Amino acid sequence: MGLEMEAMAASIGVSVPVLRFLLCFAATIPTSLLWRAVPGATGRHLYAGLTGAALSYVSFGAASNLLFVVPMTLGYLAMLLFRRHAGLITFLGAFGFLIAW
Repeated sequence: MGLEMEAMAASIGVSVPVLRFLLCFAATIPTSLLWRAVPGATGRHLYAGLTGAALSYVSFGAASNLLFVVPMTLGYLAMLLFRRHAGLITFLGAFGFLIAW
């Protein structure tokens, strides 16, 4: 698979990691369309988390998933504890965390 990726990346003038990101970025469209067919809120949360983790892993590697655990946990905790201000808490906390990294 590596040789095909190298040839494809060279043909469009990008590096292999950039090509991997572009392919994962394009894969988000059918992934999000399938999300609509998942029944129930819990199923949608699980589907979004698992597909997001898989696309992140393919695109950036295993370390990227560890960076997303903190913002996701912060978001769910904010929804449980401070429902009214969960959006603001998640936005400020998650982006602050990611910018710091």
